[in-house]
Amino acid sequence: MHGVVYELAGLPCLLASRDGAQAGVLAYHVSGDGLEIVTLEALERRRGVGTALVSAACELASSLGLQRVWLVTTNDNLDALRFYQRRGFRLVGLAPDAVAAARSVKPSIPFVGDYGIPILDELTLELSL
Repeated sequence: MHGVVYELAGLPCLLASRDGAQAGVLAYHVSGDGLEIVTLEALERRRGVGTALVSAACELASSLGLQRVWLVTTNDNLDALRFYQRRGFRLVGLAPDAVAAARSVKPSIPFVGDYGIPILDELTLELSL
């Protein structure tokens, strides 16, 4: 289980803009040999904003001498799994039933997620640099 709670307001972020307006944000945390993507939000999907932010995170990680960029998502998040795998990330970890423990810290996590899939497990994806 990931088991870490982040206060987003205290994390460094990469920002994307388009035509002078904010288009997306990627919050991250650096620890050990990696940069963890904590959250990625693109205001408009399928416009290249997420890809640009992930590329910038990878460039930042490389410039810091880090070995990997990684993230944790849940088993229901098929859109994220598709997005990150298409950008070279690999599934490197499965924490069965980890979301039950996460709900004890964050009870607002729903029991059923995208596409009607029960939210049960945490999946770790990683891109080696």
